[in-house]
Formats: sequence, structure tokens, C-alpha cells
Amino acid sequence: MITSAKSLMFFIGMLCILIVSANVYASSYNRGPQGFDNTVANVAEVLKNGYDDQYVIIRGRLTAYLGKDHYEFTDLNGDRIEVELDDDYNWSHISKDQLIDLYGKIDKDFFTTTIDAKAAYVVNE
Repeated sequence: MITSAKSLMFFIGMLCILIVSANVYASSYNRGPQGFDNTVANVAEVLKNGYDDQYVIIRGRLTAYLGKDHYEFTDLNGDRIEVELDDDYNWSHISKDQLIDLYGKIDKDFFTTTIDAKAAYVVNE
């Protein structure tokens, strides 16, 4: 009985390590060298030319809390879009109105366009 309990605890521990490793890998996935990607650069381009499930990197600030895990993101041109900061990730390294590069996936529906944030990197001003 003790051996099977130890085996179960070992298995659960390894599973947790795999899940954390997968999240770290996913947050850095699809990030090739700069200057070669064709991702859209600002909110206006996301709204006009972005397509569903497209990965983008845009620079701006989180400017308002919209409820639950939804925030308003304002880019350098003053254009705004709703972003979802999934509670599966730790966002404590960024603050309101702090300049960031937001990496995420466009979620385009019939009436709305939002960004499902995967990572945010603080930009030194």
C-alpha cells in the first residue's frame, strides 16, 4: 500500500512538472528572431487585417480593468482593444499603464475582436 501511494505521489509530481514545463514552453513558442515575422504591429491593424488564431505582438499599456480576466489594452497610437489575461499564467510582473509588448492570439468572432494574451514583456522606457 505504501509503495503504491509513493508511486502515485511520484507520478503526480512528474505530471505537475510536465504541465509547468509545457506552460513555460508555450509562452516562448513561435517567437523567432525579430525583424522576420509578419505579425501585425498595432491595434488598428489587428482590427482591420488580423485573422482568427493569428499570433501577434503589439506594444502598449493595460489601461482599464473590464471584469474577470479582461482588460483594455491601449497601443502607442491610442487605439484600444480588449485582451484576456488567462488566469493560468502569472501576470504579476506587469502593472497598469506600464509599457509592455503583449504576445497573444487574435480571437475574432462575427461581432468582436479580442486578443487572448499568452505573455507580456516589460519594455524599458
